Amino acid sequence: FSLMIILLCLLLSPNIAMISGTICSILVAMMYQNNLYILLFLFFSTCTTAFSCYKVFKRSDLVKSGNVIGIINVLVIFSIGILTDIASPTWYLYNGIIGFSNGFLCAMLSFAFLPYFEAAFNITTSLGLLETANLNHPLLKKLMLNAPGTYQHSLMVANLSEAAAESIGADVILTRIGAYFHDIGKMKRPIFFS
Repeated sequence: FSLMIILLCLLLSPNIAMISGTICSILVAMMYQNNLYILLFLFFSTCTTAFSCYKVFKRSDLVKSGNVIGIINVLVIFSIGILTDIASPTWYLYNGIIGFSNGFLCAMLSFAFLPYFEAAFNITTSLGLLETANLNHPLLKKLMLNAPGTYQHSLMVANLSEAAAESIGADVILTRIGAYFHDIGKMKRPIFFS
């Protein structure tokens, strides 16, 4: 369930992931004879996943999100156990391990599935953009060899625009990559820019 929310957050938006997760939580709870505890667990898992994956720009952010999801899952499971007067420590241990490993495994599986979904639906995520941010990109290498001044200018613009994007809360990675490639046309037709 959390894997679906993570992928929806990264591929579409956290709002869509939150709405989809809430609807699925209600439907799954209805399938289990209107079980309130399943609804609570799935809803809190949806909220935690959507809020923790809101600003994921690096792979390490996704790992942290997986750990947060796992910890909140354990807390919700323990709360449900206390509400239903379960006294067996093995129940808490078994379900706590499953709850934490849920968040951990969902973060790992989202790493595996994300490139396939990006390619299938032609969606570029912030994690996919990181591959383009590599300064060893063939087009940037060509810019460095053919127009070294323009290359240095692009790096400076990237640093300035990244700082500006951070201060206003914009997409930092997209801004940096746009600045890297903003003068790439000067290699093809430099006369247009004189």
